[in-house]
Amino acid sequence: MPAFADPVTVTGVSTRDDGRLSVALPDSQALWVKVSVHDPARPDAVLASTDELSFNWNGDWSTDQPLRLPEDAAYGDYPVDVDFRLADGTVQHWSGAEHGRAGLFGYRLHTGVATAAFDRAYTDYDHRDATLSGTVATFDPATGTTGAARAGTQVKIAWSTLRNGTWGNVSRTVLTDESGAFTLPVTPGGSILSGTATVVAPQADTDPDDAEAIPDLDAVTTRYRITAQADKERVYAGKTFKVSGTVQRYTPNGWVPFANAPVVTTTRQPDPWNHTVTGIMGSATSGADGTFSYDARADYTTTHYTYVQPSDYLADYTDPFSDEVTVPRAGQLSNLSATLDAYRTITVKGRLKPEWICNDQTVTLQYSKNGRDGWQNLGSAKAEGGTAGYCPFTIRALGRTAGYYRVTHGESYTLLPVSSAAFSRSRIETRIVSFDMTPNRPNRNASLTAKGTLQYKSGSTWKAYKGGQIVLVIKPKGESTWYWVVKGTTDSKGHFSLRTKAYEDATWGAYLAADSKHFYTESKSEYVDAR
Repeated sequence: MPAFADPVTVTGVSTRDDGRLSVALPDSQALWVKVSVHDPARPDAVLASTDELSFNWNGDWSTDQPLRLPEDAAYGDYPVDVDFRLADGTVQHWSGAEHGRAGLFGYRLHTGVATAAFDRAYTDYDHRDATLSGTVATFDPATGTTGAARAGTQVKIAWSTLRNGTWGNVSRTVLTDESGAFTLPVTPGGSILSGTATVVAPQADTDPDDAEAIPDLDAVTTRYRITAQADKERVYAGKTFKVSGTVQRYTPNGWVPFANAPVVTTTRQPDPWNHTVTGIMGSATSGADGTFSYDARADYTTTHYTYVQPSDYLADYTDPFSDEVTVPRAGQLSNLSATLDAYRTITVKGRLKPEWICNDQTVTLQYSKNGRDGWQNLGSAKAEGGTAGYCPFTIRALGRTAGYYRVTHGESYTLLPVSSAAFSRSRIETRIVSFDMTPNRPNRNASLTAKGTLQYKSGSTWKAYKGGQIVLVIKPKGESTWYWVVKGTTDSKGHFSLRTKAYEDATWGAYLAADSKHFYTESKSEYVDAR
């Protein structure tokens, strides 16, 4: 079966900005192409025709000259017929009236931007304003001439810009004057790239030309360097410290003072891509000699950075001045527990927060009789080893009979003073009086009796302690260890009488087996010579 090539035909016609007619016939080898423009009211009437067309790089055939219709022809759309002969000699006819808008010739004024240029080659730190100037021209196919566009013709200027590290699109609309000229003052704040100027919203008799490119306008950056110092390394929250220094810029004449530079101190480093400044602690404008000095407010412990406020007109990656300011913060004492044992030792446990600054901080246990004033230091310890948001501590000290205690942390470099609420712990004082061993010189293994009285203190009065458990102990001659012998309980008058034997020469004594309410107490010792 023989193979047949795809048929070649016209797919449409269009009108170029210069008034020429283009025919979409993708055959560069066609031998002849003719276009005929018809009166839409009289299809048989040909208003203009030509076979002077050339094939162009767009893959179309275009008339060599703009088409001109008779003088009485109105601006509007006219159907086009196309006749063409292919290389094989075949002649074909294509009727534009059968193809809607794809078959029409636009016979109108052609208005477009003819020129557009900036008044400077670039913007920089000292010259941030520029003016775009241009002209708009109109081609009239009825006369074949080009002249200034009508006054008031709208021109849309659009461009892309890289500003503060972010790409954005900007557009402005201007109007032409009587000479067809327009101007647009701009302060781009960065580079202008890929700009275009386009005639928009034309009148019904006008066909706008394609957009005209406008030149790019670079933003040239300035190098600078800065030196600074802070007068304090530690301040209280909300208070200020002074930042002073000098800033210079690089010019063809070398480094010179950078006057009127917006210097800032912030809690964050400058971002070379995003020029938004956050965490401002203080700012000022440098003087004519490049010096600056201003107060910066500190609300918390931080590293602070001093630099010229970034912009697209300053070179990136300039090292800022950096330092640290410490703002002591209030610590927190929590989870307190306290025990006062029978031997007068008070043990207090708790937690100091926050973990990241509480480690190795000293906490102190204090005592007051009334819990309001007269606080005395009893002992201290380190809060350390925190791994869960706090630093634990344990304080042990010799307690008092009764009264109030609190834990306090004095001011340190990183923490403000803090004290816990006062809390009370107490036990009852006791004593053993009239202790006696009888007889004084018993025979060995003879009966021996220990007597005495147990008392407790109530206010300033000593009273009989009924039901107290007394332990009798012995320390044989030549030894240092005490041994338990016998136990007993005091009567209603606090008396006790404990019987034992005179085993050997020894020292005897008694003590109270204290409970959870009373302090430990012990009697005087008595030596018994067993014969």
